Amino acid sequence: MIKNFIKTALRNLWKTKGYSFLNIFGLAVGIAAASLIFLWVENQLSFNDNFANKKDIYIVKSKQTYDGATYVFESTPGPFAQSIAKEIPGIKHAVRISWNSPMLFSVGDNNIFQNGVYADGSIADVLSLAFLEGDRKTAFDQVNNIVLSETAAKKLFGNRPALGKTVKTNNSEPFIIAGVIKDLPKNSSYDFQWLIPFKKFEAGQDFLKNWGNNSVQTLVQVEDNANVDQINKQMMDFVKHKTNGEVTFSQNFLYPMERWITYNQFDNSGIEKEGGIKNIRLFTFIAWVVLLIACINFMNLATARSEKRAKEVGMRKVVGASRKSLIMQFLGESLVLAIISSLVAILLIYIFIRPFNTMIGQDLQVNLLAPSHLLFLTTITLACGLFAGSYPAFFLSAFKPLSTIKGTKQKAGSGSLVRKGLVILQYTASVVLIICTIIIYQQIQHNKNRDLGFDKSQVLTTALQGDMAKHLPLIKNQLLATGVVQEVGVSDMSILNINSNTSGFSWDGKDPNASILIGMLRSDEGLIPALDLKLFDGRNFHQNFVGDSTSVVINEAFAKLIKKDGLVAGNIISYGEEKFTIAGVVKNFVYNNVYADPEPMLFLPMNRDNGIMTIKTKAGVDLPDAIQQIEKVIVKNNPGFPFDYKFLDDSFNNKFKAELFVQQLSSVFALMSIIISCLGLFGLAAFATEQRAKEISIRKVLGASVSGLIQMLNREFVILVAISCIIAFPIAWMIMSKWLTNYAHHIDISWTIFIISGLTAIIIALLTISSQAFKAAIANPTKTLRDQ
Repeated sequence: MIKNFIKTALRNLWKTKGYSFLNIFGLAVGIAAASLIFLWVENQLSFNDNFANKKDIYIVKSKQTYDGATYVFESTPGPFAQSIAKEIPGIKHAVRISWNSPMLFSVGDNNIFQNGVYADGSIADVLSLAFLEGDRKTAFDQVNNIVLSETAAKKLFGNRPALGKTVKTNNSEPFIIAGVIKDLPKNSSYDFQWLIPFKKFEAGQDFLKNWGNNSVQTLVQVEDNANVDQINKQMMDFVKHKTNGEVTFSQNFLYPMERWITYNQFDNSGIEKEGGIKNIRLFTFIAWVVLLIACINFMNLATARSEKRAKEVGMRKVVGASRKSLIMQFLGESLVLAIISSLVAILLIYIFIRPFNTMIGQDLQVNLLAPSHLLFLTTITLACGLFAGSYPAFFLSAFKPLSTIKGTKQKAGSGSLVRKGLVILQYTASVVLIICTIIIYQQIQHNKNRDLGFDKSQVLTTALQGDMAKHLPLIKNQLLATGVVQEVGVSDMSILNINSNTSGFSWDGKDPNASILIGMLRSDEGLIPALDLKLFDGRNFHQNFVGDSTSVVINEAFAKLIKKDGLVAGNIISYGEEKFTIAGVVKNFVYNNVYADPEPMLFLPMNRDNGIMTIKTKAGVDLPDAIQQIEKVIVKNNPGFPFDYKFLDDSFNNKFKAELFVQQLSSVFALMSIIISCLGLFGLAAFATEQRAKEISIRKVLGASVSGLIQMLNREFVILVAISCIIAFPIAWMIMSKWLTNYAHHIDISWTIFIISGLTAIIIALLTISSQAFKAAIANPTKTLRDQ
């Protein structure tokens, strides 16, 4: 019996090659698209699963309130970790971790930059790091030990053992390789290529002893079955008690690793809100919608060909076939088609997994033998085959044998309404996706193109490495002498990410009870002109800070806190016992949160040996040539260090990574839904023209023109798409209106977006169905009427 089903199915596939291709391809695209999305969802939900202690790992958060707004940070005082490990029961390990930073490694002539962190040795136990070489128990014993990742070790030593060898960092200090660890997967929150004992980092760093300076991360592993709520109660005012009430701005709590990817965002009241889980839910929904649309197509295309097999059904019934056997036959044929579609889908998945990985920045793997993957494909195949084949099976098997043999038409009844309703559902989903994709794109462009308050074009940044800080005046002069450089400035961090802040500044007229967070950036006099920041009042720093050791330049937002008109040049502000004169005020510029209004900040005179050099090239210069000339100057004055740079506009565009990800995926799956929906329309058009073949022929005999017949046949489908648009417009408006509320600066949703989307949907529909309409309109009416 099964053999007969397969034979019949394959025979019908071969007889109707075009229809079979559309049917198989539509379902295959749906399964492949859904599978890729579910692979991504699986990847997100399994983030950090490589850490055996995941359920017991927490990061310490710091909740701080300033001027009525509550911020949540991941920085803690230097002594915090060791103190809570000793004094709070239930904490198994507390690890101090520095912020991720690049470092130059040299072995002979082999020089590479690698990112890593300074950390306490217990990080190996907390994160269950797999040592390929060395011993985790002793790897962090000496301050000049270093642990490398497998990839970093191979870059430096090839396939040779690295344990015990010496590597030089930043062309100066040697470290002994005490271990090599297995690379962490991409779906991990940590990507360090080196680990150095934290004791090395804290040597000579007095700020790490200060309870009022939040400067490091604290990673915690709790004991099995520990009462985390009780730990949080003791931790909440831990810093306050340690400083005898002097430091009251920070309240600490444990935040679980299990929520780092899915949530880990907080509103201005310090209350947790959804993070990545929103996208996981969104794309899970899209995956099911695409899959459902594919199944609908499968059903519609099968139904559209039903009349071709009506006489076959009648003959089978006459010779004794039962309705049950016919249902089984058609379900069996549908399952065969679904199996073939799944096999094609697997091929499509393997073809598109690499570009998909490139798009999402992950390394998804297709493992068909994995129980979860195998179960998914099997379930989807059976569900699609049974669901998509159910309606045609029961519809065809219900035909009356005498009527079908005589050629009497079978009434579609409610089936016609069902098919039309399903096509409306398909197109509604597609139009919603089109509108959402357009609005997301417009919002991203709006923020990219808004007045940033600085010029990011033709600006490159490079880290101050080695002896660059010692030779800054010489390097600056030589860069300007090249003729391709307009301005050079230095700062302790990127202008886009000002991560240093304090609430300790005061000024005349400030409310003594007000706590206002002020961002701080240390820079020289060259940074403001290099970024083309506009002075609102006063002046820039003097060259080499002559007479400016206690001067600051503030932004407009800060100035208007001091005085409404912002004209505060010459005013004094205080930080404890220190007094600073406001030399100048720059107009507001966008930093940190590119979607929000600029927050108060100030520039302090640069007094550090490390940081970032910002280089503005002259307009009209050949950029590759300019970069070569800049590189010559940098390398000449800092030998042994390769020239590593970034363009500021690239760094700025990275700020939109999450939104670009949503936009790209939405665009891809909107396109897929359109393609699959068009197949559905094609199927319905084929069915309708087949049903109305006699009417079309009579109209043609009576003088109807081809164009008139095409318009008549298209009218029904245009109405269906128009209904889809009417349903889709308010749905898309509600979804995107809510989404846009996340941004302080956002576009207004224009009615033209809906008009363009609706017209696009109608045009695509017309192009899809016109081929069937044209084919029916030019058919020979004599032949059609004779066959009826």
